[in-house]
Amino acid sequence: MIYVHQEEDNLKEVGTIIRKYSKGENITAKEEHLLKLQLVDTLKIVGIVVPYVLLQRASIVVTILLKVVGKHNINLMPSVV
Repeated sequence: MIYVHQEEDNLKEVGTIIRKYSKGENITAKEEHLLKLQLVDTLKIVGIVVPYVLLQRASIVVTILLKVVGKHNINLMPSVV
């Protein structure tokens, strides 16, 4: 699936940024934005995956949840989807 490869590339780039930052080097505004975007995407993925692990019939619950929050202009889907 192409989204998985895109997410993998994003994670590699974010890893490079984190290593750069942890060495005390400055990061650009673009790198900081990418880091924040990846964090938000990761939290969104966790928020969608956890119900599948913990709840039976989670696919129904998550589908309804996505429809309801979509009506309120809240986007729970990661940016790579």
